[in-house]
Amino acid sequence: MRPRLIVMACALAGAYFLGLAVFFSSTAPNAAGQEEATFSSQATAVLHGNTPLFFRSPPRRYSNGDTWLQPVGVYVNALVQLSGRWPHPGQLAANFAAAANVLLVFLIAHAIAGTAWAAIAAALTLMLTPGSNAVIGPGTDAIYPATLVLLWLLGLLTFLKRDSVRALCGAAIALGLCVYSHPSGPLTAVLLWMFTLAVTWRRNRVSLFQATIGFAVMWLPAAAWFYLHPNTYPDTFGRWFIFAAHIRNPLDGLKAFFNSNTLGVRASHYWGFWDPSWLFFKDGGISAPLLWLAAPFLLFAIFRARQISRDAMTLLIGAALIVPLAGATFGAPHYILDASAVLPLLAILSGLGVDQLVTVLTRREPLQDDVAVTAVDGWHDDDVSPRT
Repeated sequence: MRPRLIVMACALAGAYFLGLAVFFSSTAPNAAGQEEATFSSQATAVLHGNTPLFFRSPPRRYSNGDTWLQPVGVYVNALVQLSGRWPHPGQLAANFAAAANVLLVFLIAHAIAGTAWAAIAAALTLMLTPGSNAVIGPGTDAIYPATLVLLWLLGLLTFLKRDSVRALCGAAIALGLCVYSHPSGPLTAVLLWMFTLAVTWRRNRVSLFQATIGFAVMWLPAAAWFYLHPNTYPDTFGRWFIFAAHIRNPLDGLKAFFNSNTLGVRASHYWGFWDPSWLFFKDGGISAPLLWLAAPFLLFAIFRARQISRDAMTLLIGAALIVPLAGATFGAPHYILDASAVLPLLAILSGLGVDQLVTVLTRREPLQDDVAVTAVDGWHDDDVSPRT
């Protein structure tokens, strides 16, 4: 990527951060919301020496009684508080994560399409996506899975282009951290790593084995915590990942998972999440998560896929379909806070659609803008469509 594009990516991310800071400072009350205040109070306790892995909190929508917070949101909040006295440290931390997402979306779109048009359009689409306010606004933990999933995707794309073991290990670490980012994180991380194995198995298997070990190691803090505090499992991973009873009796867990009623409810929530009437159009006074203008560009991305690596498009589309699966298990309809990573992934697809439209209107040849991704530069010959 040329230096001017790197500067542009940083400028877009910086502008987005400043815009969010101005917007939320003008609309947010002086006092933090209940959930943000919960994260902030636990972060304050961390600064005073209380450093557990999971944090007991007042009831959230995942539980009718006492529940627990994942550590990433609390510790990031603590870092913000450590830097100074802020009225909304959770909100400020979420703004930083959102700006990082814009930067990552720019880099990923450029890595996939090789054009500035795709990168700029993807970043702007994410910046203008209404659902981002719903994810960023509470100042809690909803935004962090999106950042970590994007880091995973960028690392995996780099591995596929250059056989970089470091990039693959970085992708594994990002998914490992995702386990501790949000209640949807553990299941999302497992599903995405299984997807990683399926897509990359025919590549460097030694590196893939090493990265898988690294991903497994990231679960050790949780294993140690539950060994020392077994009573915390039912209200943490027991609600978000695997029930304790199903660990003791795996066959019962399989029967419960494939129960027709359970599958039907989860399938209903999952397909309801992809309902176009909710995704793209207002429901009364409630804004849709995505811009309706993005819908045709998502369709244009199908045509753009012919000039893009098959593995890259498989990763992008597969990740977008996998991320909402975890949220479907929580029983809430239209669970955008449990599937925040869908927004940047769809923004990347929309950016590819914009690039396809520019290609048609200007009649330019694909991948001739800034960095043409060729077999010499990374993708293997059997993974690329012919380019002229």
